[in-house]
Amino acid sequence: MKFMKNKLSILLILTMGFAFTSLFGEGEPMTGKGLEEIIREFSDGEAVASNNVIEFRYSGLILYCIYDEDHNRMRIISRIKNYFEVTEEEKDRMMVSNFHSALDARYGVSNGELYSAYIHPLNSLKKADVVSGIYQVASLHLSFGVEYSSGLLSFGGEEESSDGPI
Repeated sequence: MKFMKNKLSILLILTMGFAFTSLFGEGEPMTGKGLEEIIREFSDGEAVASNNVIEFRYSGLILYCIYDEDHNRMRIISRIKNYFEVTEEEKDRMMVSNFHSALDARYGVSNGELYSAYIHPLNSLKKADVVSGIYQVASLHLSFGVEYSSGLLSFGGEEESSDGPI
């Protein structure tokens, strides 16, 4: 139930954030310090920042925000499981999700580990983008094996193959 309450809260925050941005302009470029402030506000507890990495909890998950101001990039990630334990069916479902229901977050693999990830240029981020990214990464992680969804909406339907839906 906590996840559903968070879902409604996030949608309200996103709506207010988008309205605020459109009413009051673009604002200042996002920085690592700005990311840390936003993450501390929305995490489930303590957020630990070290160099360009912020470790925090959201919806009971451990997430990391990694940023590089010099190269104008950031990502929010959450480790799901060892990639070598992912079945072929799960891989197919993740690929379809990346097209239809993952939206701005994605499933990805690095160093043999499966992650949910939100990647964005740093300086154009707004508070609503960061909150949405946190929410989508957590939703992809929590829905792995079931809905494979970032939780906000689905952009299109599932495709059919000769072996069934993909």
